Amino acid sequence: MARKMPSRKQRQKIVYEGVAVLVILCGIGIWWQFQLSIYFLVVTVFVAITLGVIASSYAPDMRKKENKNKNPFTGLPQKTAMKKPSKPTSAKKQTAPAKSASSSERAGKYVVRPDNEIIRLPLQELNGYEFERLCYLYFKAMGYKPELTPPTQDKGVDLILTDKRENFKIAVQCKHYINSGRQITVKEIRELVGAKRNHRCIKGWFIATTTYTNAALAEADIHHIDCFAIEFVENKIIPWKERETAKAQVAVSRKSYLYPFENNQMIHLSSIPKN
Repeated sequence: MARKMPSRKQRQKIVYEGVAVLVILCGIGIWWQFQLSIYFLVVTVFVAITLGVIASSYAPDMRKKENKNKNPFTGLPQKTAMKKPSKPTSAKKQTAPAKSASSSERAGKYVVRPDNEIIRLPLQELNGYEFERLCYLYFKAMGYKPELTPPTQDKGVDLILTDKRENFKIAVQCKHYINSGRQITVKEIRELVGAKRNHRCIKGWFIATTTYTNAALAEADIHHIDCFAIEFVENKIIPWKERETAKAQVAVSRKSYLYPFENNQMIHLSSIPKN
């Protein structure tokens, strides 16, 4: 059976008696050595009682959780105290892998298809970020040095164009509102005006696959913002896109003609004409 732990009163009594007896013995030794008066012994007893009371008040309460592994008399940690074995940690529950989303579900907010697909697809099938990429490719082909701003940090600007000849920057905002019935309003124009200053651009261009309200055009004239509507996209960007698509098709046809054995294509000897 485990030894019963003494109560606090018992511990206080033991500490009191130990300190008091020690002080009295020391006092008697001093009194005997130096042949002092009897009053010294009286003072020694008083000091022993006082120190015993003070020392017993510091006896720890072993009922507290933080003291259960300490010495019941000194309050110091016991060297031989055995630590309880820690409970085995339960394995984390493995969550089931998420189901792979379909291609339409994967087309998230910031997903952009490859450039060759963007150029080949009709304008109506492009999302807003793919339209920005189309404008990027167009202006790059026109001799500008374009830079796409991060989607979440564009602050009203989608492209930064650098004119290689005159070396100044143009802030470009692209809005893909085709067949939506929406128009560009004063709000969008003012956002571009502020963003142009933030990006330290000399000019500001607004390119949209829709039209502008009269108030938006008036606001753009005040702040010297060039507005390009759906007509610009249809007359400039789409013809360029169609030419690039035709070039790509010609390049694929020429490659298949010059390298007929690529992609594991086999030609039987019987199909080769004999001289």
